[in-house]
Amino acid sequence: MHIQSIPMWVGSSNNYAYLVTDEPSKDAVIIDPANPAEVAPVLKDAVDSGRVNLTAVINTHHHWDHAGGNDEILSQFKSLQLPVIGGKDCKSVTQTPKHEESFKIGHKISVKALHTPCHTQDSICWLMEDGEERVVFTGDTLFIGGCGRFFEGTPTEMHTALNKTLAALPNDTKVYPGHEYTKQNVKFLTTVLQTEPVKNLQKFAENNQQTQGKFTIGDEKDPAVQKATGKTDPVDVMGKLREMKNNIPRFSTVMSAADQERNDPTSTPLSTKNIVLETGASLAQNFAPVKAICAHLNAFHVYTSDPRRCVEANHYCSHISEDVRQCLIYDTPEPNARLIGVEYMISPKLYATLDTEERKLWHSHVFEVKSGMLIMPGPAGVPTAGWEVAETKEMEEVIGLYGKTYHFWQVDRGDKLPLGGPELMGSFTSKEQLPEGLLAERDQRYGISSGQKKEKRGYIDEPVVETDADQAWKK
Repeated sequence: MHIQSIPMWVGSSNNYAYLVTDEPSKDAVIIDPANPAEVAPVLKDAVDSGRVNLTAVINTHHHWDHAGGNDEILSQFKSLQLPVIGGKDCKSVTQTPKHEESFKIGHKISVKALHTPCHTQDSICWLMEDGEERVVFTGDTLFIGGCGRFFEGTPTEMHTALNKTLAALPNDTKVYPGHEYTKQNVKFLTTVLQTEPVKNLQKFAENNQQTQGKFTIGDEKDPAVQKATGKTDPVDVMGKLREMKNNIPRFSTVMSAADQERNDPTSTPLSTKNIVLETGASLAQNFAPVKAICAHLNAFHVYTSDPRRCVEANHYCSHISEDVRQCLIYDTPEPNARLIGVEYMISPKLYATLDTEERKLWHSHVFEVKSGMLIMPGPAGVPTAGWEVAETKEMEEVIGLYGKTYHFWQVDRGDKLPLGGPELMGSFTSKEQLPEGLLAERDQRYGISSGQKKEKRGYIDEPVVETDADQAWKK
């Protein structure tokens, strides 16, 4: 059995596709070819050279950053008439094996479908065996040192998936996950465990960019992790671990707003009187300026005083005119979000009228748009494809705008109140400026891929950024 890893969207969602080949027959399958731009050239070279006989597309689950490239791969290799083997909701799926149903790749590789519903209800891990060699492709169910979010499932389901289905595999089974998340996972693990296996994993992750296939099912078993939760029931342990992982800071200098304490623990909850007032006001008063908000944008702002610091920013924007927009900046999109700043956006025409010193206070949006960093989160119930069209059209307008942003509440350093003076903020202008894993964590939370958005926005013309803008990176 030969396994070729194909990294996709490196630096954003850090996905993997895998080309698995039965060496005697050269029969091969491609697992999760989500980004055809990166995967298809590898496949074409392998097929055209005669190194492989491509026989199928296999998916671990239906999320578009795993199954979204199916149709393009089928189109590019139309003559091969490839089946798509995966969960029932995967793009263009033709075969969904039952739990523990088996089939073969070529002469020697035996494949078994292991249904692991939780991250999605159609999640399937694929156990492949060739003689004494065993590997499992786990998608977003199991990562090295972590597991996927419970987007469509419960702690009970993930407990079954990990502690029963996958834990029952031989300890020497190598793990090939759907993403390279090991460094991020280790940051959490070190807060709850200081065991030798964790220290060894941390050292390996620090010295290696890729960890897939380097660790086994046996490596993932560490009962000591239970103590960190204070729970004893296995399902409660699973739920608590996921909650703990969701709520710790991911980065030393970058903290998602969702990772911060929402309120000062010593603060008094809203009184009944204030709750009544809020409810009555919402029924009787006119909130026309707020009702004019027509877009929610999500990206990251950097402190111009120290660009090593950045914070996630949820923009709620309204249009004053065709040339001026104004946005309220919140730390999260949740009802109890904190108002942390404001941003004004103006057209290039207005920017050109400003004096030199004023122009230095504004930042561009070109990299944010072209990199896929700037997103317009879709509302529930709206088809993804339709929403992405609307989002891309919005990006056609935003890419040329200049923004002037001040933050008043430094939530990234844990402030319980808006302390000190306002901070002028800027934007990222190149990939090299991004903290490691920044986009991957945000993308996973929203269930999107900035890498795929980057591709969809490739046609958008890139305007020239005025030299006075983006002073955060010119000091």
